[in-house]
Formats: sequence, structure tokens, C-alpha cells
Amino acid sequence: MRILRESVHDQVNLFRELYQNELTEKPRRFEKVHTESRDKHDLGWLFVSNDCRIDKACRTYQTLFTLTENYTYYTPNTFYRNDSREESNLRWLNAVVLDVDTKNGQNNGMCLSDLLEQIREAGLPNPSLTVQTPSGGFHVYFLLDKPRRAYSNAITQYKKIQVAMCDAIGADRQAVGAGRFFRIPTSQNTIYRTDTRVSFDELNNWYWINHENESNQPRASLQSNQGLLSHSAVQKLLTGAEIGKRDNTAYTLALVFKAEGYDKEAAEGELQLWNTRLENPLPQKTISQKVQSAFKAGAPVAPTSEWIEYLSGESFSYRIWEAAKPREERKTSHYYEWANDVIDTLRSHPEKEISGSQREMAARWGMSLSTFQYVTKLLLELGKITMEVIGKGRGAKTFIRLVRDSKVELFRPASEQKINVPDSNTFILGEVVGGSRSSSGKRGSPR
Repeated sequence: MRILRESVHDQVNLFRELYQNELTEKPRRFEKVHTESRDKHDLGWLFVSNDCRIDKACRTYQTLFTLTENYTYYTPNTFYRNDSREESNLRWLNAVVLDVDTKNGQNNGMCLSDLLEQIREAGLPNPSLTVQTPSGGFHVYFLLDKPRRAYSNAITQYKKIQVAMCDAIGADRQAVGAGRFFRIPTSQNTIYRTDTRVSFDELNNWYWINHENESNQPRASLQSNQGLLSHSAVQKLLTGAEIGKRDNTAYTLALVFKAEGYDKEAAEGELQLWNTRLENPLPQKTISQKVQSAFKAGAPVAPTSEWIEYLSGESFSYRIWEAAKPREERKTSHYYEWANDVIDTLRSHPEKEISGSQREMAARWGMSLSTFQYVTKLLLELGKITMEVIGKGRGAKTFIRLVRDSKVELFRPASEQKINVPDSNTFILGEVVGGSRSSSGKRGSPR
């Protein structure tokens, strides 16, 4: 009985180290007085399953400890929704986990000491936990010292790091992803455990140190947008900046990320990482200020070609962009396409309105919340829709209604316009209410 208690105690400690404040202690209905004061936006849902297809979500330690007795797999990273394990719904990254197979001719005869030696030779930190699978393989955990917000750029870099770590120690590259299931650690299958915790930045530094050739390449590969980030002049800026040009380069790159559809937090994450690779980095506060300036109201929607040309020393023009790929071949959509999606949905609805939480509606059209808010703001400015929010906080409900008698012309793809604007994630406001064009022919700002 004592051994059983110790085993349960070890598992409880592990889960608390992994999820920290992302879970509550008990469901609200079991608490006579609710004393939780943490922000709901800091909580996360994890999933458990027996076959990695049908799953169940939970957000309390009490439920988790109960479910682990009847389920085999779980998600080390957590989500902000309890009805979808889509990667886009991730909220927190808690650990990088690698699946080391010892079947199908891979890693034949590998034992724990062999695995640890490969990890050391790869220059990686000591793993926090190793779980042995029934086939003789290993699930190797690198617990993060503190949870990492699962912004899109963080998820993308997480997977790049995970793939590189797989290659370094011979783990399965097919078992990569921040939202994947892994076998639940128990006292029976946990064969190695340490107090080692690693920061996300430390793993990221390991990645760039061990992938020097890639570190000299542009960060554009981290997202699939094909616009400003794919141009050689911008790629050159992404590799670094000399003293005297660092501030202007940081601000210009912030505008580049903005034009490519990054939200403010994601853009700052990319720029802070860019800054660490400079020979003489700027203060982190300066980078934050540049991003704030780029995303504030009234800031340019994209950098000018003159500044990119001056900072990079390369000829640059927006007009060289090729036409965008068909939408079904892209992972991202342009703002005008999402705007049309919203309008088409409203037009198809009998009442010409839709309602729900903003996160739910954003997910409905495949947008991030920040993109949804940007698109709806522009539709409001053009007089195409009205919006009403009832309630506050998580329980707030947003109503979007089509303005039926609107005479405003809808958006046209930027590629149809012969003006100096980027092709990706932008749209053109024509000679209509809500948009203006200067005498020089350049796009005006929405009013």
C-alpha cells in the first residue's frame, strides 16, 4: 500500500510540474466556495484517449487523476478549447517530447544508457523524464521551465526544434507536433527522471547553433505566407543589421510582419529572436517599442520600398511579386478573401446575421482572433456590417449583422491593382466610401 501511495504521489507531482497553474484543483460544482482567482485566459484543457482518435477533455487536477486510471494517452501541452484538439487551438507549450522507436529496424537494441549518450553527444540538456513504451521504445521529455504561450510563431518554431532534435538522437520525425498524444507516465513505465528543466530559448539557441546554415537563412520559412518575406532584400534584413541601421531595420521588419498577417505578439516574438542573433543586439525594450509603433493606430500598413532598398542595399519593388497561389493551395488567406467569406456567410443566412463568441467565429472562418478583429473592424469602417457585443468576458456574445443597403464596393485582390503595395495579406480600397486614393496613385488609409 505504501508503494502504491508513493507511485500515485510521484505521478501527481509530475502533472503539477507539467501543467502548473493551467489546471484548477476541482470542478466548480464540487467547491462550496470558489476561491480561484486566476485569469481564465491562463487556464488550459488537456485531452486523454485510449486510441488517439476518441478523446476526452479535462481542466482540473481532480478529473485528471481520476481519468489516468482508465486512459492510456494524454496531451502534455494544453488547449484553450475543450472540443477540438486542432493545433491552432493550443494555449500553452509545456514540454518538447520525442518518440524514439526501437522497432522496424530503427535503433535496434537501444537501451536507456545508449539513448542518454546520444542526447549528450547531440549537445542537448539532460531529459526531464523518459517513459518506456510497450514496444521497447522511449518517450523522451524536455520539460520547459515555464509554459510558453502557443502563438503561431512559437508553435512553428517548436516543431522546427522538435524535428531537429529527432534528427539529432534518431527519434521518429513522423511523431512531431505540439498537440500530439503521448503515453501517460506511470510508476511502471517511467524509467528515468531528473530535476532538469529547460527554457524554450535555450532549446531555440541549440537549434540555431547546430543549424548554422539555416540560421543564415531568412525566418520567412517559419510561416507559409509568400509575399514580402520571400523577397531577397527582406531576407537580407532578416539575417542581421549593422550598427546605425538596427533601429530602422527593426521597425521596417515589424511592418513586414504586420503586412504578412502576424499579430503584434507574434511579430515581437520574431523580432526579439532576430535581435538575439545580432552581433550587437538592441535592448529588448527597444524591440518592443518598435513593434508597438508599427502596430499602433495610424501606422503604415507596410514598409516603403525605399526603406527596404536603403537598409538592404538591394533593388526592391512591390511590383515584382508573382500572382498569389490559388487559395486552396495556400495555408493562409488574404484579408480581402476573409472579408468576402464573412459577407458571403451573412448573405446566406436567412436573418443576415450570425452570433457567438469572437473566438468561435474566428475559428469558423479559419482566422486567428487578431485577424478576425482586424477584418471585422475594416468591414465596420466600410459600412458593410454592424456589430453588437452583449455580456462581458468569456460569456460575451457578439452579433454580426449585414448592412443590406450598403452601396460600398467590396474588396478586390491587390494583384489586380498596378500600385506599389504588397500582394500578400493585403487588399485595396477602391474609389469608395471608407477608402481614399492619393493623387500619386498610392493606396490611402481606411478612415
